[in-house]
Amino acid sequence: MLSGGVWAVRHVTSDGHEENPPSEARPWIALHDDGTATGDYGCTPFRVKAEVKAASLTLGEDLEPLPAPSASPAAPVGGPGPCRPDGPDAEKELTDFEKKVREVLKGRLALSKERPYDETLVHLKNKRGDSITLAQARGESFFATRWKLAAVTVYDGYGPDFAAGDELYFDFHDNGEVSGKLGCNDFTADAIFSGLHVFFRDPVRTTHRTCGKQVMEEEASVLATLKKSLNYQYWAEPGGTSLSLNDDLAFPAIESGFLFSAMPRR
Repeated sequence: MLSGGVWAVRHVTSDGHEENPPSEARPWIALHDDGTATGDYGCTPFRVKAEVKAASLTLGEDLEPLPAPSASPAAPVGGPGPCRPDGPDAEKELTDFEKKVREVLKGRLALSKERPYDETLVHLKNKRGDSITLAQARGESFFATRWKLAAVTVYDGYGPDFAAGDELYFDFHDNGEVSGKLGCNDFTADAIFSGLHVFFRDPVRTTHRTCGKQVMEEEASVLATLKKSLNYQYWAEPGGTSLSLNDDLAFPAIESGFLFSAMPRR
């Protein structure tokens, strides 16, 4: 159930009380073929031994944490945001939440799965009855899917349809690259995934074609946005039908980003 994807912590239940992550936290977990699990308790990364059986997951001793990608953009100074609590009360809330996640994830955990409202959820429950609910943020089919750029998003609104249509798409690769087409020209870039985040580095056109005015303007705008190296929180809907990227380092907080829809790779 858990292999081949990235799972976000939706909420933690401790002593019968259900708690959502604080606004500053980005907790997640992923299992790997080498018998380890990596993740983040909220704002503190971890890497541990992991043993998976038919209906249980056992997380063991701590291992040396994986380093963060060296190209990760720095968070803006000041103001609330990911891992930047806004005052002592928010900092205590984050610390308490991380402590609860750590406690639940110790030892053997029973696994169960459900699919409410077309969403994939997995519940991890320890012997005391405390639990963590995970939601799938990225599945096994993610890197085999071609993602058509459908719209630019700002707050809860959408920009106009792209004139380029199916000629504007991203192909993410599990080696840390992304390639595709910007409408008229092909492009490539580094796409560094870290938990629930992805950011882009060194996007460049790899062809030099000329198309209609509107398509070229759209292409220039998308390329300019990628060159900002914005840190995006991503979410790939279950079944691989849509993908959203939302700027996660903006201050003041402006929910802007991209919305993609899945299309077959030709």
